Amino acid sequence: MVPEIIDENHQEVYGSAFVSREYAVQRGMSGYGKNIENSVHNRRVADHPLVVKGLRAVGSGHSRIVISNADASKLRSTSESLSLLKECRVVIEVD
Repeated sequence: MVPEIIDENHQEVYGSAFVSREYAVQRGMSGYGKNIENSVHNRRVADHPLVVKGLRAVGSGHSRIVISNADASKLRSTSESLSLLKECRVVIEVD
């Protein structure tokens, strides 16, 4: 399964085009968790994670996560965020 994060306009924010193949092979594109307190302390996301709430899941197998345009803008706005995405430093909370 390849997770994909999109904005409300269905523009990709995170997916296979955003990651380094090397990191994806070593760690997988994302981690998964069921407890936000554990996830924000996960070494994968470092010391100060940016927490973004998914609005809904769409697509085949519900593997496309829709986030708000405002949150998508936050992710796109800094080179640090882009570096973290490239290094697959993403944890997806599921309920």
